[in-house]
Amino acid sequence: MTRHPEADHGVSPAFDVLGSGTVRRRLAVKPAMCGHNSLFLGQVGDWSWEAVGALCDTDVLGARDAAGSPTYLAFHYYRVRGSGDFHLRSLTFGDELTVLSRCFGFGSESVLTLHDITSTTAGGEPPAGVEPDAFYRPPPPATLRVETFNRWIARKEAHSNRELVLSSPPGFRHAHLPRLPDAHSPRLAYGRARRVHTFVEDPDGRYVTVADGFTTRYAVDVTRDLNGVGLVYFAAYFSIVDQAVLRQWHALGRDDRAFLRRRVVDQQLCFLGNADVGTEFEIAVTVRARAADPAEEVVDTVVRVAGTDQLIAVGTQRVLRDLEEGE
Repeated sequence: MTRHPEADHGVSPAFDVLGSGTVRRRLAVKPAMCGHNSLFLGQVGDWSWEAVGALCDTDVLGARDAAGSPTYLAFHYYRVRGSGDFHLRSLTFGDELTVLSRCFGFGSESVLTLHDITSTTAGGEPPAGVEPDAFYRPPPPATLRVETFNRWIARKEAHSNRELVLSSPPGFRHAHLPRLPDAHSPRLAYGRARRVHTFVEDPDGRYVTVADGFTTRYAVDVTRDLNGVGLVYFAAYFSIVDQAVLRQWHALGRDDRAFLRRRVVDQQLCFLGNADVGTEFEIAVTVRARAADPAEEVVDTVVRVAGTDQLIAVGTQRVLRDLEEGE
């Protein structure tokens, strides 16, 4: 085990670089890291950047491409899994976490990071390492598993977010990273979602439609949706999607308290574009229930630029909810 100096990469003191492309951090959950919103998802995104910076000798915060233009390790695919007993909204102030993060190589322009997040407060047992075959099984108790697939991107035009191009920094070191088995490649999941607008295989065979055809609109908000470099912040998309899901929830006659009680045990989102301030999105929401258990639902969201066919994001949530009397 090697202690990595905090000053080198701007990471927390409880941060260790291990072998096999892995880093470990130990920390307590703070107020800015949890809640019924996207805060924890944004925090894990920072951990992805820190892991890549430490393992690939790259300044991810100030990276520039060969032409000298800023380039960003943008999120293209994000998945977080838990269980009915321990899920994204289970975390609260002071929970102690052990996080193992392992990076996998996908060439010079992309990198996958797997995060195994264990709450020792909730009685979880951190694993010895992050092994793909084990990672892609159902998470053990008190564990969240998050995967982020990032691509280096730069603006094609200096003051526009509409056209982003692949553009990696010359010093990005990646050849030493382990390879992910093809069976687990995120490209299989997000490629299917891009084609059929859901991450669920055979949705019509295992689910019955609860609601279809619902759409709502959202305008990119200059006061909260942009990050420090003027792009729509990746974590903001989770809040934008949740707002659309809540509106559909209300249309089904369900209330806010029931929405807060739902357990999102699996959430996937593929980011297909960015947008300028004031861009209006049209978001379609489809709700399906498992035929064998109506308390388990799948919610698909498709985000487009309003009035066009331009896809911005495709998402799927797998939800366990309490059946309300009379539903």
